[in-house]
Amino acid sequence: MSRDRKIEVGALRRLFRRMGPHLKNHRRKLTLGFLAMIGVALAEIMRPWPIKVVFDGILIPQENPDAVTGWLMSVFGNGDFLLGAMAAAILGIALLGGAMGFMQAYMIAAVGQKVVAQIRLDLYRHVHRLSHSFHDTASSGDIIARLTGDVRMMRDLLIDAVVFFAARILVILLTIGVMLWMDWRLTLVALAILPALWLITRYFGKRIKGAARKQRRKEGKIAVVMTEGISSINVVKGFAREAYEEQRFAKQNNSSAEAGVVTTRLAANMDRVTQVLLALGTAVVVWFGVTQVRAGEISPGDLLVFTAYLSSLYKPIRKMASMTARVAKATASGERLLEIFDLEPEVADHPGAKELDKRAYGWVLFEDVSFSYADSAQVLEKVDLELVPGEVTALVGPSGAGKSTVGRLLMRFYDPEEGHIHIDGWDVRDLTLDSLRSNIAVVLQDSVLFGTSVRDNIAYGRLDATEEEIFAAAKAAEADNFIRALPDGYDTILGERGETLSGGQRQRIAIARAILRDAPILILDEPLSGLDPATAKSLLVSLRRAAAGRTTLLVAHDDLTLSLADHVYCVENCKLVETPPDGRSLSA
Repeated sequence: MSRDRKIEVGALRRLFRRMGPHLKNHRRKLTLGFLAMIGVALAEIMRPWPIKVVFDGILIPQENPDAVTGWLMSVFGNGDFLLGAMAAAILGIALLGGAMGFMQAYMIAAVGQKVVAQIRLDLYRHVHRLSHSFHDTASSGDIIARLTGDVRMMRDLLIDAVVFFAARILVILLTIGVMLWMDWRLTLVALAILPALWLITRYFGKRIKGAARKQRRKEGKIAVVMTEGISSINVVKGFAREAYEEQRFAKQNNSSAEAGVVTTRLAANMDRVTQVLLALGTAVVVWFGVTQVRAGEISPGDLLVFTAYLSSLYKPIRKMASMTARVAKATASGERLLEIFDLEPEVADHPGAKELDKRAYGWVLFEDVSFSYADSAQVLEKVDLELVPGEVTALVGPSGAGKSTVGRLLMRFYDPEEGHIHIDGWDVRDLTLDSLRSNIAVVLQDSVLFGTSVRDNIAYGRLDATEEEIFAAAKAAEADNFIRALPDGYDTILGERGETLSGGQRQRIAIARAILRDAPILILDEPLSGLDPATAKSLLVSLRRAAAGRTTLLVAHDDLTLSLADHVYCVENCKLVETPPDGRSLSA
């Protein structure tokens, strides 16, 4: 076996080993589907026999008919009763095959849809569990392409291909068995083309898989360009770059189309060569079969049935050859999914991690903390910082100095390279991620809102909150009045990322969400940046209410936000330097 062949078989085995367990919960439907498949195969085998009986028993009666024809002639004679019985048999076999085919298709399709849904859910869940370092570099468009197109291809591999090949192999084996029983010489002639067919399928299958893998990568790039262009529509229109974005999309779209043409051309070439080879086999069998009839070795009915079985043999072989193209594409998609599934979170719960109290006291201590992002220079070095409950500690400094990194380390988006971060005396690495983050609320510069109702966006801070608690949080954030003025009040559906609201309104909803969470630790990451002075000043009251009685870490760029702080530290050269109260101005 060649190295490429070993890699291909190994990839399939790996995919079935990883994805196969999703089939376990559907054993009953799969069993019924496979039983129905056997029924379909048996109907396929029985289909030519009524015609043979008509030929050998009525049209060209044989002196020594085969056992089945002879028995039927003894029961129905060789006249109209036998003809009527065979006509009924043709109809009955068709009805049986149709019923079994329907059951097989329904059962298998139902399992396929549920398996695809489960794989998509598992992948979505896994993506959410991956650490921030993955999301820093991963493209959301490519992830969406894997969650949609690549996952959908798994049905072709796990369900459709397995059932397809199993059904065809069963028909082929039964057909070969009957053909050998009828005439072993004709059967050997019919099977002589199979080695050549296998070589052709292998040759084209390997190339189709490579082309399909390339096409899926290009489709992922299409998703990236599309996602960027649509999500950044304000920037696109603001700079009048619609034509430029169209060109970007067209370039990737054409590239994907070209890759798809290559895949289609390879599949068409394989189908063309397969048809010619099968036609050659049919021609040889017919020629040899006619000589056998002339020699009196077989009856005309035998040759007719044998030719029908030849179609039953070659048709699934041809379809199996064509199916390799789909299997190759599905394998390429499956490998893209495993690339994500094989990733392990860099930040995860340690064995024996402790549950932090549902409401911690909130005393935070950074000790000798050093950190740098992947492939980047040092961001923090030997940093010491204490955050005290009831006080607001602000971090100032130039962009990229590492201010926001302090909050990300506190939430354990990343782990420090050196040093320790404690909450209430516990090292955050010894706490479960859920219990740690449930004690932290955050308000960002660009607070993300979801395309759901205002009520749901606020309740995102605490999903079990009552309606009264949601209203109270909105009032505390001074958001209740403008929310009630919306067309449907708290039930108003927001646009994607809250684009239907002003910047100040979005921030008030984000603040209400943080207040509702009622966490002992609050992170305010430049919450007033980008807002006009009047709006920013009006939000100060809401922010003071949100910070009241909590351990608050404030990242600031402006003097107005800094007025909330009890302590101020400047991030300089990877260090924290405390700034005296009279040096809080950031004008320098």
